[in-house]
Amino acid sequence: MSTTRKLAVLLLLPLFFASFAFAQGGATGAIAGVVQDQSGAVVAGAKVAIKSEATGEVLRQLTTDSSGLFTATLLPVGVYTVEVNAAGFPLTRFPGVVVRITETTRITAAIKLSTVKEIVEVQAEAQQVDTTDATTGESISSTTVTTLPLATRNFQQLLDLSAGASADLNSAAALGRGNVRIDVNGGREDNNNYLIEGVSASDYSFGELTFTPVPNPDSIQEFKVGTSLYDATQGRNGGGNINAILKSGTSSFHGDLWEYFRNTKLDAEDFFIGRFDLKQNIFGGDLGGPVGNKGKLGYFYVNYQGTRQRSGDSLGTYINTSIPVLPTSGRGLLPMRPRSPLPLAVPPLPPALRSP
Repeated sequence: MSTTRKLAVLLLLPLFFASFAFAQGGATGAIAGVVQDQSGAVVAGAKVAIKSEATGEVLRQLTTDSSGLFTATLLPVGVYTVEVNAAGFPLTRFPGVVVRITETTRITAAIKLSTVKEIVEVQAEAQQVDTTDATTGESISSTTVTTLPLATRNFQQLLDLSAGASADLNSAAALGRGNVRIDVNGGREDNNNYLIEGVSASDYSFGELTFTPVPNPDSIQEFKVGTSLYDATQGRNGGGNINAILKSGTSSFHGDLWEYFRNTKLDAEDFFIGRFDLKQNIFGGDLGGPVGNKGKLGYFYVNYQGTRQRSGDSLGTYINTSIPVLPTSGRGLLPMRPRSPLPLAVPPLPPALRSP
């Protein structure tokens, strides 16, 4: 390597590590805070450990600076326990610190003096509002995603819960996942950026998720719609930045089974045209847990969802996620049953409107 290239590398290395330290990335967050004693004085040189409550692993070990401050960046989305240990103070734990996508959670870790060895657990005073940057948007947790009703089990129907985002009403009778159009702050639907686990998932022809795979709601840990003022680490378009994080395994085994059932016999009947044939079964399950003794070999998570659906409101009246079925002749007819007791006739025009 020439002397000029070596000099260029040495000059760029500090910039590289500086950007790595401060950028959160598309799929991570951070915890920042200050360690204080009971009088409010800062505690310098305190040892801070960031432990995942899902796996029990210590992901970061830090030391507070002269101002008692610490920052743990690039943390996966989840719930953490912050442990603080300083000379003359007991080991103090602050559980339940939530880290959200692209956000920095700030806490004030107040510890007290002690003359005996003890362990203290207190509730962390975490700020619910992100004060570290001006990014606007809202994080939606897995509880909200799985609790709110979704006609076609497509999480994109919930993207308009953020301020500034709007979406068309998805057709509950359409086959498959339906077509969801998201407009953020008046921008076009193809001006958004979709990320899954921090990786771009947008269809480059349309800038949407129209022709790309969509994870089912039960596999989503959290997602966020950044509507404006996000930096270059999060999005590349001028519209909304949609970032979804998938679930992962934990230190204990956990699984679910589900089925979402719809049938024509359970639907209300239209007075004039009766009912469309609509039969829908969406089912699946997931399982996650540790690999090896207490997760020494890692963690795993698997998820499956199947769809069986018949709809008289679509050209192809049958969908099956396992066996592809092509529309055949006659399937385009709507299997409707007229129920109206009244004749549907057009009344004659009044004499004043008739042609001479």
